[in-house]
Amino acid sequence: MIRKLTIALAAASFAFTAAPAISQDTEQPRTTYSIEFLRFAPDKADTWTEMNDKYWAPAAKNAGLKPAQVHWLMDGEWDLMVVREIPRGLAAFDTHASRERAAWQAEFLKLVGGEEAAKKMREEQGQLIDASMRFFSHTHP
Repeated sequence: MIRKLTIALAAASFAFTAAPAISQDTEQPRTTYSIEFLRFAPDKADTWTEMNDKYWAPAAKNAGLKPAQVHWLMDGEWDLMVVREIPRGLAAFDTHASRERAAWQAEFLKLVGGEEAAKKMREEQGQLIDASMRFFSHTHP
């Protein structure tokens, strides 16, 4: 029994010393993403695509944001996955009014013609989607 415990302790010690040293004080660079899954109402996928191409994607581009990646899923319960990089990572969540969100909103309002048109479009968008789910992820260097 003591021999097994000694071998296990030696193996654990070796594994610990073989692990790379990472300073707890240094933040490692990483990229943070929003990943949203969508299930469309019947016959609404084309309308969503048109709205994305005409309004949402151009608003992001005009606001200086990286374009979202749109993935049409080939199996499972979801129709679409949208992957967006979150500038500044989790720091973007420190406020409800991030500068990226404000820039996107200003560009979106220009494209649609004002707040009243934007309100109508948000209502229409809500009718296009039967269900959605969002996750946040990040990469490790």
